[in-house]
Amino acid sequence: MCAWGIDENGHRELVSVRLGARESKEDWLELGRDLISRGLAAPRLVVADGAPGLISAVEEIWPRADRQHCAVHRLRNLLAKLPKTEHDRIRFNYWSALTDATSVKDGKLRLQVLISELEHRGYESAARCLSDDLDALVVHLRYPLRHRERSRSTNLLERSLGEVRRRTKVMGRFPGETSCLSLVWAVLDLFFSHASNGATFTALDRQHLYRIKYQQADPDTLDEEMTAAETHQREPEPRANLQRLLDATGIPEIPLR
Repeated sequence: MCAWGIDENGHRELVSVRLGARESKEDWLELGRDLISRGLAAPRLVVADGAPGLISAVEEIWPRADRQHCAVHRLRNLLAKLPKTEHDRIRFNYWSALTDATSVKDGKLRLQVLISELEHRGYESAARCLSDDLDALVVHLRYPLRHRERSRSTNLLERSLGEVRRRTKVMGRFPGETSCLSLVWAVLDLFFSHASNGATFTALDRQHLYRIKYQQADPDTLDEEMTAAETHQREPEPRANLQRLLDATGIPEIPLR
């Protein structure tokens, strides 16, 4: 079991690696409590797969955090309920709905259209799969849209675990838990240190995160304001011009450190 995060400055950090059962709520609770005891504040967005134990643990430990259901895991589950002849078309429509959406509300409407199409074609089980936990599938659209591909899935974590498997399968057996965890941590830390996360937050992105964290803005209103601001943003842009843009959206200035 492992967890990593990205802070407000876009820095990625590996925060926990421990032994445990992936499906166990108690093991995830233990991981979360350990992070809290080490000083981790409640995260704003938690991206995870659909494991029931993990979902329950997140909702218990960080009830106010947004939870994003991994879009890649959901697509795999969806395609498993469809004939292969439909895979390419549904995959295209699914990613188009999430990529073209400009807000949480827009993304949800686009996916509901796809759900209706599945029901109309007689794929009821696939429609139920997509509609289940639908709100958690589009919550990443509350956040800066230019980072949507990184905030909607656990792909980076999956790739890192693939590297762990490649390095550990040649070991045969470990002499103990400590040696196993030490190797896994070293591999993951090296992977995260050299991989590019692409999460460079602009001043406008930070204003967006500020409003989500402190002002509890209405999601639909916030989506409309930030989408409009991002559409007209120019890079690079003088700070004075950027502040006029922020003033136009009604977002207060906060000090950037």
